[in-house]
Amino acid sequence: MAGAKRQVPFLALAAALLLAGCGGGGGGSSTAPATTAAATTTGAAAAQALGKAAYVAQMRAIGRSLSASLTALGKATTAANAAKALKQVQDDLRAAAEKLGAITAPARVAALHARLVRAVREFADELSSVIAQLQAGKLSALSAVPTLKGLAEIQAASAAIQGRGYKIGG
Repeated sequence: MAGAKRQVPFLALAAALLLAGCGGGGGGSSTAPATTAAATTTGAAAAQALGKAAYVAQMRAIGRSLSASLTALGKATTAANAAKALKQVQDDLRAAAEKLGAITAPARVAALHARLVRAVREFADELSSVIAQLQAGKLSALSAVPTLKGLAEIQAASAAIQGRGYKIGG
């Protein structure tokens, strides 16, 4: 069991990387103000892209919204508890992907932002197989999480966004 307890903090580290990629710290606000401007746009006109500061703030707010489920996951010590916690992480990732998808990113990072949205959705989907293994009592399944393609894509897209001067991480 001692080996199993070590795997959960390893997963928490991977989750922390995800949180850093999507914006785990700093100040921010909800996505409501930005989407209000988009909702009032009529016709075929696209939603106005956010400015850099607003974009960073919204990305960080979304990252913070993931923190509670990631904390619970980090505290799980049994396969059953880890399955429940990872399912919550999956649900929260899907909600975060919806929020991310509603953001009109600045033109300089729009393509990278779209890549990040796809990666978050992919990672959430990939967690289903890990959750199933955990539900079957296999705590060692957690070791697969840091190797999932979606997580690597989240990290790459986040790094690229940050490389363009948008400090979305914590």
